[in-house]
Amino acid sequence: MNPTPLSLSLFGVAVGLYVAGLVGFIVHLPFPRRRIANSAVGLVALAWPFHLASILTRALEAGHWPLGNIYEYSTGISFVVATTFLVISLRAGQRLLGVPAMIVTVALLAVAYMLYVPPGDLVPALHSYWLTIHVTSMATASGLLVFSSLFAMFFLARQWADGYALATSGGAASNFRGVAASGGGAAVMTGGGGGGGGVMHSLAGAVRKLPSAATLDSWSFRFVMIGFPVWTFGVMMGAVWGEHAWGRYWGWDPKETFSFIVWV
Repeated sequence: MNPTPLSLSLFGVAVGLYVAGLVGFIVHLPFPRRRIANSAVGLVALAWPFHLASILTRALEAGHWPLGNIYEYSTGISFVVATTFLVISLRAGQRLLGVPAMIVTVALLAVAYMLYVPPGDLVPALHSYWLTIHVTSMATASGLLVFSSLFAMFFLARQWADGYALATSGGAASNFRGVAASGGGAAVMTGGGGGGGGVMHSLAGAVRKLPSAATLDSWSFRFVMIGFPVWTFGVMMGAVWGEHAWGRYWGWDPKETFSFIVWV
C-alpha cells in the first residue's frame, strides 16, 4: 500500500479548515456578530498556508509545475479564489462574500479530490514552459472572474432589495438608504410588495446589508478589468503552446472552444 503523499495530506487539512470557515460564515448570517465573522476569516487564513504548501509539495512530488491535470488545475483555481477573498476581506472588511467564496473554493477542491491522480510525469506534449504560462494565466483569470460574477449577482440582488424597499414604502425613498433601483425595477416590485412584512421583507432587509449597488457594480467592473486581460493573455499563450506542441495555433477542441466562448 502506497503511503499518502504529503501534498494530499496538506490538501485535506486545508479542505477541513475551509469547510469550518464556511460553516462559520453560514452561522454568521442569522447571527451577525463580528466575533463569528472574524473567526471564520481566521479559519480561512489558517487554511491558506496549508493550501499553498499542498501545491508546492505537489510540484516537488510530480517534478513539474502542478497544473497538468484537473486535480492540479482545480486546486490552483481554488487557491486564487481563497487568496482573493482574503485580500478583499482583510482590506475592505467585506465578510458577506464568505459564504459564496467558500462554497466555490470547497466545491473546486471537492472536484479536485474526486478527480485526484497520483503525482507523476507529464505526457511529452505538456513538457513546455508555454504550458506553465498558459495554464497559470487561465487559472488566475478564472479565480478572479469568479469574484466579478459574485459581485454582479450581489449587485442584482441589491437592486432588487432597493426596489422592494422603495415599492413597499409607497415611494418614500427617503426612508431607505442607498436606493439605487431604476423606476422600472421599482414598478416591477410594486405588485408583490404590498404586504410589507413576511419572508420577502426579511430577505430584502438582509440583502440591503450589502454595500450599495453602485459599489458592488464598481467592484464587479474592477475584477473584469483585471481578469479579462489575464484571460486574453492566457488564450493567446494557449495558441502559442498549441503551435509549439502540435504545429498549429488553433484546433477547435473543446477546451479551446470553451475558452474562446468565455472570452467573447
